[in-house]
Amino acid sequence: MARAPLGRQQLLDAARDELVRGNGVMELSALTRRAGLSTGALYHHFGSKSGLLAAIYDAFYKGLRHATADAQLPADADWATRERDRTYRFVAYHFADPLAPVLLDRTALDPQLTELEAVYIQHMSDNAAANIRHGQTLGQLPTDVDPDSAGAFVIGGLRHGIAQQLRSTPLPSPDQAAERLWRPTAASLGIV
Repeated sequence: MARAPLGRQQLLDAARDELVRGNGVMELSALTRRAGLSTGALYHHFGSKSGLLAAIYDAFYKGLRHATADAQLPADADWATRERDRTYRFVAYHFADPLAPVLLDRTALDPQLTELEAVYIQHMSDNAAANIRHGQTLGQLPTDVDPDSAGAFVIGGLRHGIAQQLRSTPLPSPDQAAERLWRPTAASLGIV
């Protein structure tokens, strides 16, 4: 009995599994064996291996944006309390996704994705800067902190800090890791 052709989501799931198993290396032959399909299905849905990897990146960062969105945070809290919660959510998201260590420890899974990854990081840094400006406008952050530099610093620090925490032995809990990363974040922003 022939297998039904796998759809787009099944290809994404199989590719994520291969990336995790291969620590960032995904051979098309292994992917097609795992998924039980031909490379034609991959090219039909994604155009190329880079297109498949870009879709994986998109899904990861879309989930991260959702997990850390303002709608997920306590509406009536002060700026620092909301941002501490956002930091915990940022860390928890990475700890929950087995692909996160692969994405954080490699500059890019494919040379063609370097620019795409830079766009995601810039977008997160820009959002962090806008958020810092908002905290300054509310009078809850010092005004002598440059929001653009601080936003880049916070996002870069969190990404590298999470990668370091994920390599730790024993592995800390997401709450422990988030607390370890919140302290330097708060200090860099002048939060007492």
